[in-house]
Amino acid sequence: LAVPPPRRATQKKPPRRFQVRQIPMLVLLDDQGKTVHRDITPAVTHIVEDSDGDSFADQFPWHEKRHTNIKQMLGETFLKGDMSEVAINELEGKYIGLLFSATWHWQCRRFSQMLEYMYEKLKGEGKEFEIIDMDYSGPDMPWLALPQKACDVKQKLGEAFRVENAPPMLVIIDPEGSVVTTEGVEIVSKDMEGECFPWTPKPLYDLSTLEPEILGEMNDTVTCVCLCEGCDDATKEAVAEAMMPVAEEAFNAAKASGCEAGMLFFTATETSDVVYQLRMSCELGEPTGVPQLVILDIPDSGAYYVFDGENISTENVSAFIEDYDEERLERRELQDDEEEGEGDGQ
Repeated sequence: LAVPPPRRATQKKPPRRFQVRQIPMLVLLDDQGKTVHRDITPAVTHIVEDSDGDSFADQFPWHEKRHTNIKQMLGETFLKGDMSEVAINELEGKYIGLLFSATWHWQCRRFSQMLEYMYEKLKGEGKEFEIIDMDYSGPDMPWLALPQKACDVKQKLGEAFRVENAPPMLVIIDPEGSVVTTEGVEIVSKDMEGECFPWTPKPLYDLSTLEPEILGEMNDTVTCVCLCEGCDDATKEAVAEAMMPVAEEAFNAAKASGCEAGMLFFTATETSDVVYQLRMSCELGEPTGVPQLVILDIPDSGAYYVFDGENISTENVSAFIEDYDEERLERRELQDDEEEGEGDGQ
């Protein structure tokens, strides 16, 4: 089957929902519309076989490992630096960072230094946080590691999170074993003090005080932002209240379907470098007492769309997004600093 060519808006929604980064991409849904696997293209291409010798076809319906309880994949024991063992039940109630790294790689060594600083700080503050390295790195290792005999565990986790040949990668899971974020490396680089721990996703963010767990996603995800840094406190609060129902609906729908959010939602309540750059790139001018609503579609060659109105209500936010989906809005493209500089010199 295929979507009829005239239905352009229908063709546009799935790529946003399923975070399509490249083609081909084959997403599997169950009979309820919930995501079974976000992309089985590599498996189809290579017709892989599992350790039991079952063919790829026999593994239907190919449930994605990432959406299972990750704790159940870790095994029963882990090693400290002194080779003493720690049981899985000793990690109850803790957020866990799964570290995929390589001691011979300079980027991994540099990242490990930053990670160790944050790790020791969080542990010193009594935060419920632990790290499990996929490889035992020696007696000076500050955290836990998989036993050397747990090669199958490492392989399955690597497959579940699509670990490539260019580490490091840090995956954060919550106490129930669900994935919080796969952007742990970005988090550590932006939040070495651990101020935003445990970095759990939210429906609505404030672009002015951007949480590190979302930084890595902005350039790859359609974003709806209401800039209100020039407004009074009452207006800022009203804007957040208007956007929250729409943001929660999208957030909960993504969670229920098993895929990542197809649209991120932000307010911008204070001036910051990120907010200023957004205003300049979208040619929105200086902040005023009137909120401004925009949709950024950076993956689409830096496209953006501006709401034509001043009343930021829940209904108007929903209608604005619907107009975007139905391609009824005027498409513009972000302006970068080089273009602005060239224009000033002419």
